[in-house]
Amino acid sequence: MSAAEYRRPAPADSEAILNALPHPIIVIAPDGKIVDANMAAESFFDISAQFLRRQSLKELVPFGSPLLALIDQVRAANSPVNEYKVDLGTPRIGGDRQVDLHVAPLTERPGHIVVMLQERTIADKMDRQLTHRSAARSVIALAAMLAHEIKNPLSGIRGAAQLLEQQASAEDRMLTRLITDEADRIVTLVDRMEVFGDERPVARGPVNIHSVLDHVKRLAQSGFARNIRFIEDYDPSLPPVLANQDQLIQVFLNLVKNAAEAIVDLGSDGEIQLTTAFRPGVRLSVPGK
Repeated sequence: MSAAEYRRPAPADSEAILNALPHPIIVIAPDGKIVDANMAAESFFDISAQFLRRQSLKELVPFGSPLLALIDQVRAANSPVNEYKVDLGTPRIGGDRQVDLHVAPLTERPGHIVVMLQERTIADKMDRQLTHRSAARSVIALAAMLAHEIKNPLSGIRGAAQLLEQQASAEDRMLTRLITDEADRIVTLVDRMEVFGDERPVARGPVNIHSVLDHVKRLAQSGFARNIRFIEDYDPSLPPVLANQDQLIQVFLNLVKNAAEAIVDLGSDGEIQLTTAFRPGVRLSVPGK
């Protein structure tokens, strides 16, 4: 073809060529604004090209995205750079959008950068999902092994406490009963480890909140809160609550432990007050309702 026969593509032709490409392409100005985008980019970002041209790239990609550093690198070196398996997922376009990045300077327009995004193939995404599932299975197997190993000494502790209970005084018998109750509660927690990932709803039933608080107080006074005074202010008219007793014990035990540690850190003779009361006007937002 002679020089006379060669014709540079008209702007309309160039736009048609860009729109025919299946990969998203955007042009970034020196100030970080998007100045041009093809139809694939509209589809990728779920925004029209007209709106894209009013946006800064920082507003469309995750905070601290490697794409921003790549653009700075290309602009400084004035040479193209490729990066692979970069996650550009956002709430707008979806949380799992891994792409290969091809970033190059636009020689005809100094300071402008062309970015082409090439989404990873379905095969790559399936391979990543399989890797995640394999890791999840490993965690489940580890949880089951730990659960088995923890149960063995717990059984011995419970049995020893039951033997001591036969010869203990009335006051000490309460402590041995506390040991067996806590051993049973730990076994229940360990059983949940064995079904790690099970999304079945937690078993709930009517629970006396005051019994839970009394149990927590006995545990605390037998250990970390031995020298701390407890004050109880209970409303005896409260009805049972629909809950899981073991989880309530764990929650209140954590709260009491935090309070006891705060008292020790302050170096004061503090006290822990356990109070129950009916508070009107409280509303809870339950998923699905």
